[in-house]
Amino acid sequence: MQAKMIGVTSVSIAIVFVMVRFIQVPIVATGGFTHAGAVAEIFVSLAFGPMVGLVASGVGAALADLTSGYAHFAPLTLPAHAALGLLAGYLGWKHGWGRMLAGWIAGGLALVAVYFAGESLVVGVYGGVARALGELGFNLFQVGLGIFGLLLFRLVKRGYPEIERLAEPATFEEVA
Repeated sequence: MQAKMIGVTSVSIAIVFVMVRFIQVPIVATGGFTHAGAVAEIFVSLAFGPMVGLVASGVGAALADLTSGYAHFAPLTLPAHAALGLLAGYLGWKHGWGRMLAGWIAGGLALVAVYFAGESLVVGVYGGVARALGELGFNLFQVGLGIFGLLLFRLVKRGYPEIERLAEPATFEEVA
């Protein structure tokens, strides 16, 4: 992996971490929380592609869980948010509005599905189907905030059209 990609991925992890860790709204009924992390996750996935989206979204959100008293959610958070980043980046990176919207929706549904399945199946840790149903609306709300990540990406791209190229391999040309 090139140094440039390591840098882009590291900064993206940090951005996701901050959005998840420091903008939390506790859900008293279920013992979880909702957050604005999807804004950053959709932004980095559309700006830098599916692999950066996968790693930054999964690792950044899981680290936020580990450092904010929700460590028991980290095993679900990692694959749920990674799926959001992967699908949003795969479907939307370097594409138009339609594909970006499809990526946001597909990734969001994947995130909700992973959380619902995990919370339903691991009753002793997450509380089972009843608690999973209680969090369903909050997870959908969280994913819904991702539209702001899409809009932010479009605004940044208007001012800095080369943003998507930051995730491409570096090329060098010898000048004679």
